[in-house]
Amino acid sequence: MDRDFFDKNLPLREIFDNMGDAVYFVDNQGVILFMNKAAEKLDGYSFAETRGKTVMEMYHLKASESPLLRVVCSHEPLRNHFFRYYINNQEVYQICNTFPIQLDNGYWGSFSIQQNVTQFKKTIDRNIELQKQLFRHKNQGAVGKSGKSNIYTFEDIIGEHKSLKECKMMAYNAAKGDSSIMLTGLTGTGKELFAQSIHSASKRENQPFLAINCAAIPETLIEGILFGTVKGVYTGAIDRKGLFEEANGGTLFLDEVNSMPLSAQAKLLRVLEEKYVQPLGGSEQIPIDTRIISSCNAYPQDVINHKEIREDLFYRLAVVNILIPPLKERKSDIFLLVHHFIAMYNELYKKNVLCLEDEITAFFLHYAWPGNVRQLKHAVECAMNLVSVRETSIKRHHLPFYLLEEEKSGETSFYQEFQNLDKTPEPREDWRPPAPVAAAGEEQGNVLDSIRREERGAIIAALRKSGGNVSRAARELNISRQTLVYRMKKHGIH
Repeated sequence: MDRDFFDKNLPLREIFDNMGDAVYFVDNQGVILFMNKAAEKLDGYSFAETRGKTVMEMYHLKASESPLLRVVCSHEPLRNHFFRYYINNQEVYQICNTFPIQLDNGYWGSFSIQQNVTQFKKTIDRNIELQKQLFRHKNQGAVGKSGKSNIYTFEDIIGEHKSLKECKMMAYNAAKGDSSIMLTGLTGTGKELFAQSIHSASKRENQPFLAINCAAIPETLIEGILFGTVKGVYTGAIDRKGLFEEANGGTLFLDEVNSMPLSAQAKLLRVLEEKYVQPLGGSEQIPIDTRIISSCNAYPQDVINHKEIREDLFYRLAVVNILIPPLKERKSDIFLLVHHFIAMYNELYKKNVLCLEDEITAFFLHYAWPGNVRQLKHAVECAMNLVSVRETSIKRHHLPFYLLEEEKSGETSFYQEFQNLDKTPEPREDWRPPAPVAAAGEEQGNVLDSIRREERGAIIAALRKSGGNVSRAARELNISRQTLVYRMKKHGIH
């Protein structure tokens, strides 16, 4: 390979130019032999400008700082290397995979494929800083419009189903201790809501609560984010506290911990056992007092068997293991959740929606909700965007199209979904173990009639308690007076 190699091999050059990651080739003197279009866009230089010039000239990097030059000297590949440099007055973060290559003249050069993670790194840093500011603000007594602080409590977890109430009680009791807690549940069941509620009910409530999604962080970044860094551990690294140190005295929530790389899991286990962290590149052992709440979106034994989480780490994290039931296992809560979301979006969007149409209520009760409470919330939000200011109920054409895909495909019509309401629907998503058994009769008979009877009974009880005062009864039921009047008419209550 000589300096004209890529001019003579245009098809190869075209392949590299169509890659999304930056690609660089240098010879044994650090002279740039090639850079692709992605590299040109990233650095603000054209290949014509850099051609024949060295990495030191163009990027002002020493041989020990440049991944390309390090590999030229060592003849050893450098994989998943985190690298920072400055170019044209901008800071660039890269994850590099750099390899040696033998040139035609017998000398060694190198090439590097570099993924730009600049915006991703800044987003992570900004998210962590916002979390710190949020909870500093909360500790100064800041409250939202509802009069609540910025962090969720158990009062924010909506539902009266036996299985959910058991989870809430277990979590509330565990909050008073200091053991590690693992929350297990499908996507959208409210794991972070539970984590924040546990923190709010604990003795650490006035200390930081920080959260990180382990599935969203590249392996090369996660250790530095968790444990901190010491200046010089990699190019451009600075002295920086990790999340364990930042959350010292408070709570750190590790969301989807089963997605954390196994190498980082080993270091996490050591931190949990020894109660200190050692920043990357440092020798100082910093004592920490941070409670860990973690979450897993799959059944624990499955992630252990599939080697997604170390067994010894699982037992250390899951001293208390709380299984959050999916929405399909607590369908009697759908009515409460829907009316909560309707009230919330009525205020936000200045609408006057009172309820779902009966056919939509029935459909909601028999839909499997694979996305759980989050999906239900988004479905209501979509409908509330489409309802006109004059409409007072959510109808079929207001729902997201994907809920009705089965009807469009001709497999199962919208109405066929609930023609036989006393037939238990087939489960659409595997989930083990099952939620606690529901109250007798809840899953039998006509589900819609059962909900109506429960609602009518609740309204009558609230009216009796309030001495017939509709406004006080509405507050007791946590709904608007307008909604209560509408439901009273529907149920023939005068």
